[in-house]
Amino acid sequence: MRKVVFLLGVVLAAAVVFAGGAGTAVAEPGMNQITSTAQCDDGEEYTFTINAMGKAGKLEGTTSNLIIKSYTLEYYDPDSGQLLTTIEYGGGKKTGLQGDLITCEGENTTEIFRFGLVRIEFELEAFLTPRGR
Repeated sequence: MRKVVFLLGVVLAAAVVFAGGAGTAVAEPGMNQITSTAQCDDGEEYTFTINAMGKAGKLEGTTSNLIIKSYTLEYYDPDSGQLLTTIEYGGGKKTGLQGDLITCEGENTTEIFRFGLVRIEFELEAFLTPRGR
């Protein structure tokens, strides 16, 4: 139970920073970054690295970015499979993006500082830059 309460605090703090942070994919190499692969409804699979405090992921092997407009994150204990918490973000106006928005799903297991290993299942709505790719 203590782990769950601590995780909720860490996740909530990260979500506040994540939602309020500048949308850049620039960060000190290896610090606060997570690399994930997602299957998207445009038929593509994208591997991207995201700074935990931003809403943009750098697409691997390209000069393009994945700009996240909304997401749902479900955090699970990797050993028991128990759902620990769910976080949703609904990223603002999407006017003018309708033709460029894609929906992606993925899963990642990562270590959260001072907590340990968690499995994260995610669904996100995003667009790619440059637009119209």
